[in-house]
Order: sequence, then structure tokens, then C-alpha cells
Amino acid sequence: MKKKIIGGILLVYGCSAMAYVTIEFSGWLALEQKSHDIIIVHCNATPNPTAVGKDGIEINMRGLINSEFQIISVLKGTTNAGLAMLTSEYWPRQGEDYLCFANYHDGFYQANESYRIVPLGLSFTTNGMSNKTLDEQIQMLLQRRLNDLNQQMKKEQEEKKRLEEAFK
Repeated sequence: MKKKIIGGILLVYGCSAMAYVTIEFSGWLALEQKSHDIIIVHCNATPNPTAVGKDGIEINMRGLINSEFQIISVLKGTTNAGLAMLTSEYWPRQGEDYLCFANYHDGFYQANESYRIVPLGLSFTTNGMSNKTLDEQIQMLLQRRLNDLNQQMKKEQEEKKRLEEAFK
């Protein structure tokens, strides 16, 4: 009986050590305050879904994705420009830029929840961001994403209409 209890405790402890915590979105102001680092990055390569370790064994990332980025701009934090690793639920695409609300530790940026990564597209420039407060910069970037989404949704509605015509 003791062995079963001890085995159960060890199993629960082992599983909980492998888990990661995600937090529900509580608003942009709270996210800005909780994020030690707010950076604009460029994805160098789309991540490999079946990453393997040095020993050749597949790494179980528990739904998280490791990505290599080039830091373009630092809005908040003590980060320097250069190459960096980022871990998130978000699956970035090579060549695209992103606004990241992250926390740096142990040699990588962590932004577990996908809402911490805001796509900025292929042709992002930091022009117009200088001499603005952090809040103004974030508002500008979020507005850019909102405009992109509205354009994308319009195009997808047009495509939906065309496809629906096939079933009339």
C-alpha cells in the first residue's frame, strides 16, 4: 500500500514538473505590466515541429514551440539587439515580424500564451516609433495589426462568397 501511495505521489509530482502555466488574457495594460521585456522581433526560421535533442531523441515541448529570432527593437527591458530564442504556443513564420510581450530567463524569452505574440507582417519598419511613449508605441503596433486583420477578414469574406456560389 505504501508503495502505491509513494508511486502515485511521484507520478503526480513528475507530471506537474513537466507542465507549464498559462494565464488568461486580462487586458493589454496588465500584459504590459507583467511583461519584463517587450520586443519587436524578426523570425529567422519557421520552427521544426519535431525538434530533436543532441542525443537524437525527439523533444516533447508540451505544446510550446522554440523559435529563433532576430531582435529588431526593444520597447521595454534591458535586452540588446541580436539573435534570441523564444518559447511560446504561437507558431511563427519565417520572414515575419512580431511584437512580443515576454520574460527573459535561462537564456531564452518566454511568452507561453499565444496572445503574447502579435504578428506585424512582412514589411514592418520602426519608422515613426521614435519619440513616442511605450503606451503610444504599443497602441500604434496594435492598431497596425487590427488594420491588417480587417483587410484579411474582408478578403476572406469575398473568398467565402465565391466558394458559397458553388453550392447554390
